[in-house]
Formats: sequence, C-alpha cells, structure tokens
Amino acid sequence: MRQQIAFAGLVAEAALRYRPAGVGAYYFARGKLGTDPVFFAVLRQGLIPDRARVIDLGCGQGVLLALLAAAQDPRVSARWPQGLPPLPRDITTHGFDLRADAIKAARIALGNGSRVAVSDVRDAQLSECDVVTIFDMLHYVDYDAQRRLLERIYAALTPGGRLLLRAGDASQGWRFRFTLAGDWLITLVRGHLQTRFWCRTGEQWLQLLRQVGFEAQLQPMCVGTPFANVLLVGRRP
Repeated sequence: MRQQIAFAGLVAEAALRYRPAGVGAYYFARGKLGTDPVFFAVLRQGLIPDRARVIDLGCGQGVLLALLAAAQDPRVSARWPQGLPPLPRDITTHGFDLRADAIKAARIALGNGSRVAVSDVRDAQLSECDVVTIFDMLHYVDYDAQRRLLERIYAALTPGGRLLLRAGDASQGWRFRFTLAGDWLITLVRGHLQTRFWCRTGEQWLQLLRQVGFEAQLQPMCVGTPFANVLLVGRRP
C-alpha cells in the first residue's frame, strides 16, 4: 500500500506538468500513468539506471518522460519507499512520435528537460543510449520494419543497455482481440484509421529479440486490465 501511495504521488507530480498543455493532456497523463501497470513495473524493477540516456520511441505526449522528469525532484525521491529501487537520477531523455499534436503537448510539459521530435520511428536518428523504450507501438509497422528497427536499436545501445518493449500477445484469445480493437478505435478517433497491424505472440516477440542479438525475458504486463500485453526486457550483452 505504501508503495502504491508513493507512486500515486509521483504520477500526480508528472501529470501536473501537462496543466499548461490543456485539460485533455492533463487528464490523459494522469489516467495513463495511474492505471497502466507498465510504468510502475519499470520503476519497481529498477529497469532504468542512474545517468541513463533514454530514448522513447512512439513517445506520444511523453508521459513516461514526464514521469522520469518528476522523479528527479528531491521532494519526490525523499518520499519514495526504501523497499523499492531508488528512483533513477541524472538521466537524459529523448522522444520521437509521428503525431505533431502529441509532441507539442510533450514539449509544453517537459520544457528543456527532454528533447522530443516529430518523426516516424523508422527514420528516427538513434544516438548512443543506455535504455530504449517502445510501448504499444511496434505492431503498427510491418514485420520487416520491426526487425530493421530492432537491429538499429541494438546497434545504438551500449553494452549492457536495455530495450523495454511492451506489446500485445496474439496467443491470448479474447484478451488479444479486445486489445487490438482498442488500437483500431484509437486510430479511428485520431483520424488515421489503420486497418492492419503486424502482431506476434509473446513467444514470437521473444524469439525476434533473441534473433537480433538480445538476451531477452518476457513477463505479463496486463494485471488489473483486460488487455493481452507483455513486457519484454532485452539486454545487449
């Protein structure tokens, strides 16, 4: 319970950064960070180390980057429970997303604390980094593009660097169909209807990462939700 309270305080601090970007951006950030289990899991497992150079591909309005920025506040870290890994300190962040409106909100929220840019992730310039995150985006590009992007990420990561990939698990029956329907609806609402997604089972995602060269593990990432998501943690040896 104490851990959840501390995380809720961190979420509140991160969401406040979006107030100048408008009511919609603020409530989206608060809802996404507060209800999606992947964000707390990343911090609870200490997957982003101190002084990490983080690249978030498909960052949207930058809610993960805002969460990491809020974690730099000494008042927030002072309230962080000792039973959890310390919040990552002295990190630098960079985000890419195709949607200009989302990047505009990210820039308002993050200010000079992060570099964010409008870019198709398939063409994004990846500088040397320690952590790359891709949450719920890779199935929007075709299978060949997935592999090419993962190979570029592998090349950009320093030895020991991590890829954090959250994706749908196509083996999960109705949960996966529900997840895919949500993705379809999101593209419809945004006015860019996508009629095909390039999906894989959790095991297929795992094998793809290993084929690229990553040491990789998979864990469920759908607790408390109706979705069929998994988190894959890939490490460059």
